[in-house]
Amino acid sequence: MCIRDRYKAEVREWEEAERRRKIAEAAKRSGAAGGLPAGTIPDFICPVSGSVHFTNDWGNPRSGGRTHKGTDMFAARGVPVVAVTDGTVRFSDGGLGGIAVWLKGGGASYYYAHLDGRASGLSAGSYVTRGTVLGYVGNTGNAYGGAHHLHFQLHPGHGSAVNPYPTLAAAC
Repeated sequence: MCIRDRYKAEVREWEEAERRRKIAEAAKRSGAAGGLPAGTIPDFICPVSGSVHFTNDWGNPRSGGRTHKGTDMFAARGVPVVAVTDGTVRFSDGGLGGIAVWLKGGGASYYYAHLDGRASGLSAGSYVTRGTVLGYVGNTGNAYGGAHHLHFQLHPGHGSAVNPYPTLAAAC
């Protein structure tokens, strides 16, 4: 690698580290319930690729004394859900979220739950680009029998969940 290419790579690494730092800093300032200010995550797109409706349901009571740590995005069964940014994926099946996908990229992690199924061709560790279909709206896990929706979480700096509503409201 020539000096110029190495310099460009170092600049990109520094810019990415700075972006992650700014996202984590914004999350600390606003607190989990406040979410991130709109525009904090550049190029973020709506995770539901179709007609969707949602409200700010962060903190609403759930079974077992839990509170809601995401936003439920209601759409028809089978509507594609897409990567909100470039990153790598991993999967989980069963439990409260049913069929679920984790996306790690852009200084944050994103959790997609209650999917009807995952997109074919993806495997754990696959790199995806923004807009890649990850799965489809469903009602698996503890949403079984209820309205079809995507449960979406935002984890700045790959840490604890914060309210995704402000970010989603700006993008969807």
